[in-house]
Amino acid sequence: MKSNQFLGRLKSMGKNVDWLERQMTKNGEQVSRSAIYKKLRGESEFTAQQIKVISKVMNFTNDEMLDIFFEELVS
Repeated sequence: MKSNQFLGRLKSMGKNVDWLERQMTKNGEQVSRSAIYKKLRGESEFTAQQIKVISKVMNFTNDEMLDIFFEELVS
């Protein structure tokens, strides 16, 4: 995962991890602020459903989502 790119996008939107936590909860994905930070540090991974919700609330295109969350594409 490209955490710096992700956090840069979040910041460019004028948002932060607290906002993301609230948006994920509103969209049915209960995840704590500390869990988000662990995922951003690479200590654990976002689930497919979490990636879907994040992409929705942050308005990622499919290409942006793949670039940020999946460093290597498997054919």
